[in-house]
Amino acid sequence: MKTSLIAALAIGVAAIATGASAQDFPQRPITLVNPYSAGGPADLIGRTVAEGMSQVLGQPVVVENRPGAATAIAATHVAQSQPDGYTLLIAGSPTHVVTPAIQPDANYDGIGDFTPVSTVALVPNVLVVSAASGITSVEELVARAEESAGAVSFASVGQGSLPHLSSLLFQQETGTELTHIPYGGAAPAVVDILAGNVDMGFLNAPPMMEYFSGGELIPLGLAASDRASGLPDVPTMEELGYGTFEMSTWYGISAPADTPEEVVEALDNAIAQALEMPEVQERLTKQGVEIFYKPSAEFASYLEADADRMLQLLEVSGVGAPQ
Repeated sequence: MKTSLIAALAIGVAAIATGASAQDFPQRPITLVNPYSAGGPADLIGRTVAEGMSQVLGQPVVVENRPGAATAIAATHVAQSQPDGYTLLIAGSPTHVVTPAIQPDANYDGIGDFTPVSTVALVPNVLVVSAASGITSVEELVARAEESAGAVSFASVGQGSLPHLSSLLFQQETGTELTHIPYGGAAPAVVDILAGNVDMGFLNAPPMMEYFSGGELIPLGLAASDRASGLPDVPTMEELGYGTFEMSTWYGISAPADTPEEVVEALDNAIAQALEMPEVQERLTKQGVEIFYKPSAEFASYLEADADRMLQLLEVSGVGAPQ
């Protein structure tokens, strides 16, 4: 009886302490973990939203880059962190769905190990070539690819990434065979397309916007259902007659599973307010990023639906665990 009473008291004290800490949240800096290298779209979005959140919450929100293992390093770190709201993850389908599906040793559940907080942004993937290639249309690109199997190479940001899956879908739609060149992030992939080391890629728009303006890169089509506000003159792949290419990259912010509801609500509110700030909107839209906000419950439903879609695409495309 005495042992049971002590245990009950301990549980009660812990519950009171947790409630109090949740109500006072945050009391120290928050870390937002980015599973990609610096300079990419997730880095831009994460740092921009973090600055806005810092203003709302009154505590610094610091972005920490933890690239590697197809985003599994960052995801595992956050999943195993204390569920107190002080360690968050900014990620999308590749982290929450694809990597756990194709890497048996990923060591985390992309849905079960996280509490969705808010979605923040949507980034179109753009079919791009170097201006130096002489290619100015998708038709010309397909014609070059048809010259011989593997004659055209494509960049991706890793096995099973949306740029990878978009290019596989492109192969299926055009009946061509391309050579896959994976990179650790969007920034080095763009550099190699500019240098002519790889021919094309369905890559996130932000790191390419300055090269579109300068004429060094040519955007041929969007792998999205609608045209992008930052690239209004670029047609969608569907408009060009190549089927439905809904392969935009979404980014959301999540906390470890079992994070208190009060903390999730505070974070969600801070993100919503940050995305309403004119300076945040201007910085993101100038880089080709669409504001894409869904609160916690809607984010959870969206993630489940996206997982169903992506897992079907993985099965159809034949992408499996790396050998």
